[in-house]
Amino acid sequence: MMRRSSPKTFGLLLLTAVFGWTASRASEPSKPVTAEDRAHWAFIPPKRPTVPVVKKAGWIRNPIDAFILAALEGNQLAPAQEADRATLLRRVTFDLTGLPPTPAELDAFRDDKIEGAYERVVDRLLANPRYGERWAQHWLDLARYADTDGFEFDQARPDAWRYRDWVVSALNADIGYDRFLRLQLAGDEVAADDPDAVVATGFNRCYPDMVDLNDQGLRRQNALNDITETTSLVFLGLTLGCARCHDHKTDPLLQADFYRLQAFFTPARFRDDLPIAAPSARAEFAGRRQEWERQTSACRADLVRLEGPVRQSIAPGPPVGVDDETASAFEKPPGERSARDVRFIVEAWSRDRRIKPSAWPGLLDSTRGRLRSQLLARLDTLKASEPKRPQARGLDESGASPPPTFVLKRGEYGQHGAEVRPGFPTVLRPEGTLDPTIVPLPRSTGRRKALAGWLGQRDNPLTTRVLVNRLWQSHFGRGIVATPSDFGLTGEPPSHPELLDWLATEFVARGWGLKALHRLMATSATYRQSSRAPRASVAADPENELLSHFRRVRLDGEEIRDTLLSVSGRLSATLGGPPIFPELPAELTRLSSKGAVWPVSPTVEERSRRSLYVFVRRNLRYPFFEAFDRPDTNASCPRRSVTTIAPQALTLLNSAVAHQAASDLADRIGRESGTGADARVRHAFRLAYGREPRPEEAALARDFLAKDSNPSHFCLALINANEFIYID
Repeated sequence: MMRRSSPKTFGLLLLTAVFGWTASRASEPSKPVTAEDRAHWAFIPPKRPTVPVVKKAGWIRNPIDAFILAALEGNQLAPAQEADRATLLRRVTFDLTGLPPTPAELDAFRDDKIEGAYERVVDRLLANPRYGERWAQHWLDLARYADTDGFEFDQARPDAWRYRDWVVSALNADIGYDRFLRLQLAGDEVAADDPDAVVATGFNRCYPDMVDLNDQGLRRQNALNDITETTSLVFLGLTLGCARCHDHKTDPLLQADFYRLQAFFTPARFRDDLPIAAPSARAEFAGRRQEWERQTSACRADLVRLEGPVRQSIAPGPPVGVDDETASAFEKPPGERSARDVRFIVEAWSRDRRIKPSAWPGLLDSTRGRLRSQLLARLDTLKASEPKRPQARGLDESGASPPPTFVLKRGEYGQHGAEVRPGFPTVLRPEGTLDPTIVPLPRSTGRRKALAGWLGQRDNPLTTRVLVNRLWQSHFGRGIVATPSDFGLTGEPPSHPELLDWLATEFVARGWGLKALHRLMATSATYRQSSRAPRASVAADPENELLSHFRRVRLDGEEIRDTLLSVSGRLSATLGGPPIFPELPAELTRLSSKGAVWPVSPTVEERSRRSLYVFVRRNLRYPFFEAFDRPDTNASCPRRSVTTIAPQALTLLNSAVAHQAASDLADRIGRESGTGADARVRHAFRLAYGREPRPEEAALARDFLAKDSNPSHFCLALINANEFIYID
């Protein structure tokens, strides 16, 4: 007779079966990487293809167009007409700077009849510092940048903004993508004495961080996992993070590959206090700091001598709950206390509730009472003026001897498997290749420098392809590879593989310069097409993968806010610096803990700076941006979602941001165009849409203004039209 297992016994048997199976799978050897795996198009170094010959050669402005036109002609399609000048100017100005063209720029482009006028516009925009601000946002999305840690406490990162500013500066300087990636991965090893290089390593410190985790070893492992995954996604376009617990289910990426890549970062120290001042400035700071400490210590000592006898008679000894070091300071005789001891005592007294602050006037005579008030005020002044050493978040190392790196069984911290050395993904290495040669440096292992060097090689099969695809996506609304951070087997295949390889090789041939690639794309006939597509093209290619016309795009939330500030004349031109805090909607102010979480910036000038500088709090996204699909900063974002939802319309119609912009725009139009209705309508359209109003639009606008005496209502209507937030 069969015995029936109890529920408890059955549960134990089930757990044994499940975990026994998992353990056996974990102990299985890794799957082999085959010749077929290595033959995947993305794992083969790009080779420069021949530019195709096409029938309609007169349409071509540069080789990009030949590849696009060849695909169109192969599908019996033709490109759209070229967009008009106003449309082109608005498109490329937003594309390269994230801001609308001014009426003066519109007039200058309209009146420039000399050949090459459009190319001169592109060159002007690429030289504009606003270019770096706009394109930095694309990179910061990838880097998962934020000004706070995330998780429960979401603590602020006071110096995170220095990395954001470095990205802006590096893009404006067009330093070359190979150096751009080298400095971010290994700036401390590539250029150890360059403060900017130290700041660049902040790329690796953008991960969300549970700072209060009980096991700090686990906290560090979580950070290493995030850095490894992000490096793979951003620079290689591979989902290597899927191999943290086991071999990748679809791509030829091994679990050992994940930890071999992680081994490049294992020796790193995660620093929040990396000095970034020049040696001369450091000496000057040390002098100021020493003087400040002398004055602060003297003030505290005077306060202890004044209050000590009174406290000794009323509330002797330390308050309850002080730490051992503070208790030790109280136990020492006054003549043996160091400046540090005195600081501990004064700080403990400031929290001592045995004597109420209101009691002190009765405990001291008037002379000593005035002296105490003066000392406390002096101490507050000194605290506010404490010299702050310029410092940054980033990576460095303590020496040339690295700690071991282990494969973690099932990806679990502490479950060590085989030890591994630094290495590149197996599928990207020629069969039989040995581990990379790594040359130790005086103050570090040289591992990250070796990784950055491999990524920056001209024959790396992925680095250049991934980068040029990201630029193409930002210019044309969709990448040649539609999955920009997944070039693996389950990613989308390229729509124009020869063009992708031509761009990758051309990028290297032009010295890895991003601006040269921007110019190539933005001056192509493909880019200059109208967004109005022939019916035949829409029917044959509804997703516009062949680019028979320009893909209409919507501005993101940051661009919309910046445009509101720009057209209303309030946008601040200040570059860089600590983040700013615009006003929150009234319903959210109670969540700001009376300013602790979101301390609104005190001046209109600060609050009117570009959206790039708005404080990025992981647990409280700025509501205006959230309505327009601001990405989650807990993970790398290769492409923002674009939704069409009711809160977007309500935000533009009802928010304080929109109403303030409409009011300011109305004031600006009144100041700059006079009182005539025609002049006001014309100026409003040129500011809001970058074009002249059509006759029927001008008539409707004049009629609206005649019936409504408040011009801000007219301006609110303008900014709520689709044309304000969409680019043709």
